[in-house]
Amino acid sequence: MKVIKLKIKSSILIMLFFGVVSLAVFSSCEKSELTPTELLVSRVVGSYSGTLKNSNLKQSREATMTVSIQNDSLIMMHCVANNFDTTLTMQLYQNYDSVMVCYTGQDFFNEYGHNTNNYDFCTSQQSGWMNDNWMNDSNSWGNNNNDWGSNNWAGDDQWNAWTNHMNTQHNENDEHYGGFNPEMNSCNYTFSMNDGNSDYSEMFEGIKK
Repeated sequence: MKVIKLKIKSSILIMLFFGVVSLAVFSSCEKSELTPTELLVSRVVGSYSGTLKNSNLKQSREATMTVSIQNDSLIMMHCVANNFDTTLTMQLYQNYDSVMVCYTGQDFFNEYGHNTNNYDFCTSQQSGWMNDNWMNDSNSWGNNNNDWGSNNWAGDDQWNAWTNHMNTQHNENDEHYGGFNPEMNSCNYTFSMNDGNSDYSEMFEGIKK
């Protein structure tokens, strides 16, 4: 009887051991499997040290850009330098090796005079784009006079998030002001300014610390 009981206890211990190991492996895998948007954000968050150049004075001074996460596709960009302290909330867009940024919400409307529509995506994925009916949707920028980049619809490049954003959300002369190069750990962004008399810019260039 003792032998049987020992065998039963050993079997239970072995089963518990493998159960714990399996749970640990599963948990580890689950934590490491980031979504594409989480990976996109993780490529740009951090503190960038560099310079801020004033277009009027043609002078540069030391500056820091702190990039923090708002959600899986939104960041907050906080730039600080002598006589300069500005924060922007920006939408991220994958553009091959680069990560581009654009205004969102009311800031987007204030800059471009219209809102974004439902055909915007931040990573170069086809999720939710599995049929071509959206191309014929009357609400699509690609089906009206705003389709300035219609030649870019051909080929795989339509699935590049930045190409899609430019084609579906913007008019031809809409301006953008910067982005990130994760391969170089660099950031550049031009802030549009007005001193009450004239428009000028403050251009930040920096490297992640």
